Amino acid sequence: YYCRPLVATSLALSPLWLWYYFLDQFGINIFSSYLGHILSIVALTTGLTVMRYAPGGEGPMDLWMVVPLTLYGFTIAATWLDSIAGKLVQLLDLFGILLQIPATVMGLMVLAPGNSLQDLVANVSLSKKGLSTMATTACLAGPIFNLCVGLGLGFWALMKNTGKGEIRVELPANIATGFYFTIANCALIVIAGRVVGKGVIGRGYGYVACGLYVVYVLTSLHV
Repeated sequence: YYCRPLVATSLALSPLWLWYYFLDQFGINIFSSYLGHILSIVALTTGLTVMRYAPGGEGPMDLWMVVPLTLYGFTIAATWLDSIAGKLVQLLDLFGILLQIPATVMGLMVLAPGNSLQDLVANVSLSKKGLSTMATTACLAGPIFNLCVGLGLGFWALMKNTGKGEIRVELPANIATGFYFTIANCALIVIAGRVVGKGVIGRGYGYVACGLYVVYVLTSLHV
């Protein structure tokens, strides 16, 4: 079930948020073209339609209504996360400068745990409900998504902004350490699940993995 007035209001006002997001992130005013006005009309009409015809407390929406609204809401949520993440990184940079804390320490001790905390809570909740396979898959799929899609879109945006056809990159010691420990953890999962556990990952792997993370943090701070 859902709150019909909240969904309708979010739909109707979403173009205002998109206007701010694109103007803040890319310097693009979506209302300077007809696309912004069309989006506003469609969003307002859809919001009024949801408010007038969507079921309230008597039951959920039909599937043909839920799917497009969910996809649109997911897109809006992604822009919120992108904007908030950018502001968070700026705040961390400011605190690091004011407190004279190196960026590596801020990233390891503040940004990384904070960025992964919601995934930790969600995966633990799934495991407690007996959905350990889904939780394990999410643990592996999340970093893969960040590395593939995050790096891919990041480099695409960088090359578009700079006008360069290629970007020269270097591999600092702390990032190389992260790669090595990621490979070590993947090997540990295979050994614990296939060799030691014979298809079952036991409790001992959790303790070893937590210990491996502590070693990674200490190693990264000293390289």
